[in-house]
Amino acid sequence: MRSFIAPRPKPFLSLFSKMWIVFIALMSLFMLMFNFYIVFEMRSFKQGMIDLTKEREMLEVKIDENDAMIGSILRQKALAEDIFSNNTLLKDSMNNLFDLVPDQITLKKVEMERNSLILYGISPTQDAFNFLLAAPLKSIFHTSQTTFYLTKAGWYNFVSINKIMSEDEIRE
Repeated sequence: MRSFIAPRPKPFLSLFSKMWIVFIALMSLFMLMFNFYIVFEMRSFKQGMIDLTKEREMLEVKIDENDAMIGSILRQKALAEDIFSNNTLLKDSMNNLFDLVPDQITLKKVEMERNSLILYGISPTQDAFNFLLAAPLKSIFHTSQTTFYLTKAGWYNFVSINKIMSEDEIRE
């Protein structure tokens, strides 16, 4: 028997198989590209983490430097306030001291230290000094010593050394 159709060569792969192979190849290519994208993003993310870690460390160092600077500024502020307070106290003390000195007594020199006051001056008599200035000084200072020197004019030069003792000196 003979066939009415001439034989045609049969393809090795059918159209449906070719479509599946192209689809699988495209999906493999897509997955490979997606994999490369994920690897690239992971490297980028790791580099970003490294950069952020370095930035955080730099910021921590900067914060420590700023804290140290703030501490220094606060110490300077406290020192300035202490100096201002001491200057105000010294100014008030000097005003009070000059208010204490009567008109009959003339001061030539005043030396003021933390715990002592030395007065150099002229007084008409020793009694005038003792009654008008020595008594108030003795009420302020723990020890008060005065030395008198007679001048040619009959007045008295004096040196008055007045001290406030610290608590340790008072106990001894």
